[in-house]
Amino acid sequence: MPEIGPVWFAKNSDREPTEAQFLECHDGTVPDAAPKGLPDTSSAARLLVSRPAWMWGCEMGVNEHGVAIGNEAVFTRLPVPKAGYTGMDFQRVALTTCRTADDALEQLIELTERFTQGGAMGHRHRSFRYHSSFIVADPSSAWVFETAGQCWAAKRVQGVQTISNALTIETDFDRVHAGAYELARSRGWAKSANAFSFAGAFSDPFMSLMAGAQIRRACTVRSLAGILEPSARDFILALSDHGGLEPGRGLRSESPCAHASWLPTRTSAQTTSSIIACLDATGPTVWGTGTSSPCLSVFKPAPFDPDLLPPRAVADARFDSRELWWAHERLHRACLANYHGRRVTFADDRERFQDECIQPSADPNQMWRDHRAYIDQWLDAARKVKSGRMPLPMRRFWAKQARVTSMPA
Repeated sequence: MPEIGPVWFAKNSDREPTEAQFLECHDGTVPDAAPKGLPDTSSAARLLVSRPAWMWGCEMGVNEHGVAIGNEAVFTRLPVPKAGYTGMDFQRVALTTCRTADDALEQLIELTERFTQGGAMGHRHRSFRYHSSFIVADPSSAWVFETAGQCWAAKRVQGVQTISNALTIETDFDRVHAGAYELARSRGWAKSANAFSFAGAFSDPFMSLMAGAQIRRACTVRSLAGILEPSARDFILALSDHGGLEPGRGLRSESPCAHASWLPTRTSAQTTSSIIACLDATGPTVWGTGTSSPCLSVFKPAPFDPDLLPPRAVADARFDSRELWWAHERLHRACLANYHGRRVTFADDRERFQDECIQPSADPNQMWRDHRAYIDQWLDAARKVKSGRMPLPMRRFWAKQARVTSMPA
């Protein structure tokens, strides 16, 4: 939360590399097929959501009232049942029904306590399950809200706040579930109510470590440190940061801009969509990639316009050459074969176009059309550079991803 000026919200969505994610505008005119049992989400409020193609819930979103919410997987000591609702389901309900961050926090608390988090949360990895943490913001306030089963803790944001795939609220919560301490004490995870740490009690230390969450959080804090009057460009750089690592390298996912690999800790760690929102009292301004890999993509103006960003039916994610997401994914995977050599062939063109897209005068319709045309040009240019020697496990991994989605070479 800045002392003056608008509130900024930015998020990368890290998911499986075969999982297309679409940026959509919903205005209540199209039935949205919410999971049975959730509160009514019929609403005339418009919202932008970035949603995995096969899910109803969203990874992140902004509504016309200026409420923005982003969701992260967190790993706790409590089991996640095989049936239930995802944190992304809860998030979409709150975005549809709430006008302020405080209202959205209350909605998330009510949903967390009333319903069970569970069910399939991975696209191909159907047994992958987790609990959720959230950043909730509006033009005047923001919260971090973290869950472990039906227990939760909330902390009001002051200054820069980042979350990743681990609980972050220690003893500094502003609000906490009434039964959280007693549950933790009964399991031997906490000894004193006076020094009760929500993260210390409920975190799964091994999974949180292997997720690389603390390192990624440090990257984003470092990227934004000392910036008094942020701009969209500052957040584009932060979300595109590789933390000094080669894309796809390393045992864990340790950078905000993530690229999947064959390693078990990395197969579900790819940035599949990104958004940035400036939450001002006059109304939110949003930019989104609508693609994977922000380091190779472009943040374009994302208005509350269902004609430009139409709702799509919930469906399995298969290659579709008509979709921007899949067109860019071909470029992304081509660049992984020789990241620096191929990326440089269109880097200047991409930077110039990115500058055009964040100008106040940018025409959203034109920017989205131009990006789709540029992708084809950039792919042709990149393929003129010889591919590098990708390690055999990595080649096999990406070949498998292409097969399961019917993606052409």
